[in-house]
Amino acid sequence: MSERMGEGMASLADYLTLESPAMAEFTVKGSRFIGIAIPCTTEEEMRAGLAEVTVRFPNATHYCYGSVYGGNLRIERSSDNGEPSGTAAKPIMAVIKGRSLTDVLVVVVRYFGGTLLGTGGLVHAYTQGADSALDAGKIVLRKACNTYSLTFGYADRDRIVSKCTRFFLGQPRFEYEMNITMTVDIPLASTEEFLQKVSEVTERKCIPLLVSSGFA
Repeated sequence: MSERMGEGMASLADYLTLESPAMAEFTVKGSRFIGIAIPCTTEEEMRAGLAEVTVRFPNATHYCYGSVYGGNLRIERSSDNGEPSGTAAKPIMAVIKGRSLTDVLVVVVRYFGGTLLGTGGLVHAYTQGADSALDAGKIVLRKACNTYSLTFGYADRDRIVSKCTRFFLGQPRFEYEMNITMTVDIPLASTEEFLQKVSEVTERKCIPLLVSSGFA
């Protein structure tokens, strides 16, 4: 089970995000552009990612960025960082939104090469910077799910697991004491059917307890 337990149910829905940091570099008319894509889930993580980029690439002319975070709350932040308004942050954000991504920061670093690119050239370069960074990374689906805890006897283990396996998101976790306690993540869309199946298989003797809601 993943982070952000306790979010409102309205924000619980599957979404696409970046699995790990990625980077790509190219040159346009002497200007060096470096696109960096970084996973982030909060304002603090976004700011930390931006600070890390400025340290890694010192003395650049511009650090333009776009970020969408907060899962399905989709909080947006962006900056042209000195480039003409609408030529950097806007195209970066357009790439992020066009791919339906969240929990991601995309920074396009520019080292000016002496030749002005013009408005159209800048838009194209910053779009390419965002696209190339995300192309270099791996996009993954974060699935909204509920985590349940079930307690049952040893004799019931195999039957319950075999009948309910198709609902499990990942592997169930077991604790063995006087009885068995199984903790399992269930996709939000399958929750009702899963609860009905457990009730049917155990003849209503086992009642799953909701532990948390979030993403996996």
